Amino acid sequence: MNGAGFWPTNLSRMNSSKNRSTNILFLLVLFFVVAAPFSGCGSNSEGVSDTGSFEKISDTDLILEIEDVESIGWKRGKEYNVEGLTGAKTAFLGFWSPPGLTSVNYEIRIYPSHQTAVEMGTPFAEESTGEDAVLDADDAMWPEGVRDRRVVVGGGSRGSQNPLYFDYVILNNLVILCEGRTSEHAMERCLPFVTLLRGEGA
Repeated sequence: MNGAGFWPTNLSRMNSSKNRSTNILFLLVLFFVVAAPFSGCGSNSEGVSDTGSFEKISDTDLILEIEDVESIGWKRGKEYNVEGLTGAKTAFLGFWSPPGLTSVNYEIRIYPSHQTAVEMGTPFAEESTGEDAVLDADDAMWPEGVRDRRVVVGGGSRGSQNPLYFDYVILNNLVILCEGRTSEHAMERCLPFVTLLRGEGA
């Protein structure tokens, strides 16, 4: 067999193989482009909508009272003494059931204005939530209700104290502590709650 008969045949095979690889690569890219918009929306396994573009701090220019919170189905459990909670008018512990879930705790702190909630409420909210939440009344800026903001994980003498609230939302003049195992989990549970408070439906 001479060289003239060998090279065209192999070149043809090589080109055919290249075309197949190119086609497969194109199909894979097309699949991911089409699938990507659907991967970050909808609901998680607990039936709570993903947070998407959910704003942690927002203001609709309305002053809300505890009656407004109760009007969406939140149940008042306890009222706290706000002495030491700088700038706050009142504070409450209560619960509400997000779609598809049993009752979840939400602590509501009410301030006279959105600006006061942001400026004076944020440091206290930061201290009460997340992995670094202060769970000892002796160390807290506002010791009232600290015991309600912790949960024992593991049970028995070996159980460890973990934060009940892993994040918070400031809506208008309210600071809302949201129960969850992580910040993302807490915000997922706050999304439908805040949506109702904003009058936008669940």
